[in-house]
Amino acid sequence: MTHLLDTHAWIQRACGESVPPLVERTLAAHVDSLALADISLWEAAKLGELGRLQLSVPLAEFFRLAITPELAVLPVTPAIAERVTRLESSGFHRDPADQLIVATALVHGLRLISNDTRIRQWAGVPILWRTSQR
Repeated sequence: MTHLLDTHAWIQRACGESVPPLVERTLAAHVDSLALADISLWEAAKLGELGRLQLSVPLAEFFRLAITPELAVLPVTPAIAERVTRLESSGFHRDPADQLIVATALVHGLRLISNDTRIRQWAGVPILWRTSQR
């Protein structure tokens, strides 16, 4: 694995929405080495429940289509849970889903694919989006 999709990047990709060219090239080049934090499944479900995500298919069907065989879904491990406890002291915001996604990227040594402004403003994780390649 080389890249971790954040929830919104995963949803955009699964729904066939366009992403910046650099991200598209990276996704195409690393199709067999992409991962997703398992918290993204819960986050997508909650977004749908709250009406902030409109899907053209039922959620179960979306999951079946969006969790492709080459996409590794990474569970929360003790190392990830422990890493979350150190994020706020390093200036990261308090959103628990974002904390688990970032901690997953850090523990697994993955570059995060994210357009989340709050994540991108924090310089503690390598991020790929637009033309930025921190």
